[in-house]
Amino acid sequence: MSVFAPTLGALWRQIESYGIDPAPLYTEVGIDPEILFDQGARIPVDVCQKLERRAAELSGDPDFGLKSAEYFRAAHLGALGFAWLASSTLRSALERLNRYARVIQDEMTIDLEEEDETIGISIDPHQSTMDQERREDWQLGALLKMIRTIAGSSFNPVRVLFQHTAPPDTGYYYELFRCPVEFSAPSTTLLIATADADKRLTGSNDQLAQLNEHIVVKYLAHSAKKDILNRVKAAIIDALASGSASEVVVAEAIHMTPRNMHRKLQKEGTSFRQLLNDVRQDLALQYIQDRSKTLTEISFLLGFSEVSSFSRAFKNWTGKPPSEARRNVA
Repeated sequence: MSVFAPTLGALWRQIESYGIDPAPLYTEVGIDPEILFDQGARIPVDVCQKLERRAAELSGDPDFGLKSAEYFRAAHLGALGFAWLASSTLRSALERLNRYARVIQDEMTIDLEEEDETIGISIDPHQSTMDQERREDWQLGALLKMIRTIAGSSFNPVRVLFQHTAPPDTGYYYELFRCPVEFSAPSTTLLIATADADKRLTGSNDQLAQLNEHIVVKYLAHSAKKDILNRVKAAIIDALASGSASEVVVAEAIHMTPRNMHRKLQKEGTSFRQLLNDVRQDLALQYIQDRSKTLTEISFLLGFSEVSSFSRAFKNWTGKPPSEARRNVA
């Protein structure tokens, strides 16, 4: 398992706040500090844990995990963070986080559950760790920081739940979250009011959010190189951009013969045609939100030779023609 390298930029700033030089710590665990600026780099989870553990020990701060939130920025998540900042509502921002949690960590899941006029955001890294308390504190602290970045510093959750037991001093928890806090809970969850989730955010920009989401989709496809499905999807995205998304071109891009690629996809229960359709559908739903692109431009971006072909495909995907979907874009 691995972590998106730029997220460790927040830890760097936090270590500095204690008067400690971060560079030797990063080097000690085998992390080149320059990797923090590489939007394509990932770092093994165990290496990150070793770094966090060492930094927490040197700081001597019992609230080290919670205080990490002070130094976390949405920009530390790359394109996903910028899509978050441009989201139209808190709900749409959280849905993006739910869909693309794998950007942060390969197997992380962020689930949303709506009930009794609240939305519960539960985070599960799917990893065993000796530092559960610090990990949970960081996760909910960073999530709250991201929410307040777009919803305002006065935003307060309805309730916060931690799986870990209550520490000797819980004062900073209440100071940070400004709401009821529960420990030894079944899940690590932050609950917000549905009404807050659906308020239109003043700094939203749907076009910018969609453009960054496109980058996230492409990043995830390219990052899973060992996965034949994602390798083919990534090659299709690149080929569509150049206007030549044929089976031969895509197979050549991933250094296979068309026959070999066909056989491997068949073992996965799919085909090149199906993956091409899936990629086109995902991109179409993003492009249709961008009013700067005409339907003709979208048709060619998706590799259709005629607008009529794109229109038929879009109606099959969504049940409505693209012209109608475009009218509903805010």
